[in-house]
Amino acid sequence: MRGKAQLRARILIASLGSQPVRAFIAGAMVSLGVASTLVMVALSSGARVELESLQESTGRNLFFVKAGYRPLRAGRGNGWFTSTRLKAEEAAAIERAVPSVARAVPVREGAAVVRLGRQRMTSTVRGVTPEFLEMRRFVVERGRALLQSDGEALRRVALVGAFVKDRLANGRSLLGATLRINNVPFLVVGELRPKGAGTDGSDQDDQILIPFETATHRLENVESVSMLLVQGRDEQQMSDAIDGVREVLRASHYIEPEAREDFDILLTLRQSEAQRISGQFMRGLSRVLVVVTVMLAAVGVFAVSYLNVKERTSEIGLRMAVGATRLSVAILFVLESTALSAVGGVLGLGLGAAIAVLLKAVTVWPLTVEVRGVVLPLAIAGGIGVVCSLMPAWRASRVMPAVALAE
Repeated sequence: MRGKAQLRARILIASLGSQPVRAFIAGAMVSLGVASTLVMVALSSGARVELESLQESTGRNLFFVKAGYRPLRAGRGNGWFTSTRLKAEEAAAIERAVPSVARAVPVREGAAVVRLGRQRMTSTVRGVTPEFLEMRRFVVERGRALLQSDGEALRRVALVGAFVKDRLANGRSLLGATLRINNVPFLVVGELRPKGAGTDGSDQDDQILIPFETATHRLENVESVSMLLVQGRDEQQMSDAIDGVREVLRASHYIEPEAREDFDILLTLRQSEAQRISGQFMRGLSRVLVVVTVMLAAVGVFAVSYLNVKERTSEIGLRMAVGATRLSVAILFVLESTALSAVGGVLGLGLGAAIAVLLKAVTVWPLTVEVRGVVLPLAIAGGIGVVCSLMPAWRASRVMPAVALAE
């Protein structure tokens, strides 16, 4: 059995080596198909990983309900003003009434002048609950987070972003310092870990977080909120969550069916949605490239197998005359095509990996090579070898020895 296998291997190598140019072209076409498949899978995996990373950094399944604009009443002039109907208690009402909503918290925000000694800047100050930090994935790098008791006691405590720390203290720690926000003193109890730009392009490090109750009762003395941050239970229920929140708020604000809403619902992942669409477009182009190159590779392997059978008719007849079966002849040609595709597949993996590394170095495209990015191209290469050799192998097995030897 071992002797037959060795003999078959020598025959296979000799047959492929008899037409090196033809074999090289077919192998090169398989390599291109495998390389393009690897790059496509790397693009798809990279886009998915980047989107998941973005979702983790901003919080999953989140959307904002922001106070909208309403027209001035008749007799008070022309123009619009920000609605004050959005209330903190509506967050709890949404949690009770909408099953697809996991959590909803109120937020009061606005621009404020912040001073530390002679240093001053204008930054965004947000009054938030402790749940806000968890929902938006903010991490306290130094100090402590905001506590529920801070809000209940109306404490003037604050968490500062990295940009605020850099502007006011040249990067030195602000922990324990007293900031004056609109001339109201606040004790810095924590510093946030840098996060960079948000999904809407805003700087997430240019902000100061204070207890929600402190913001509404001691800093601004208002009852309305700027927005509600809402988290759906899962991605599949986001549409139901948005519709449910809209229904609850329209009823709470006594808005007629055809009347304009006094609030706006905004997804927090607009940028990632654009990235997802761009990624889909890129993957679509890659799939077209894969289909074209795989078809060319299949044509190349089929042509080589077919020509081998046609040119080796006398050899096939001689083999059958000395005892070779039709099945063994067919297997020989299938193995030749499969070996040719396998060699092309291995070379294609190297080519695809080199292309992926080059693209990642010279572009901003996210590329990640995973196990399936290696297994899938090799499976395609093997499939090309087997499928494209079936017809030529069947033709070889139907050769009549007497006719073949007479040619």
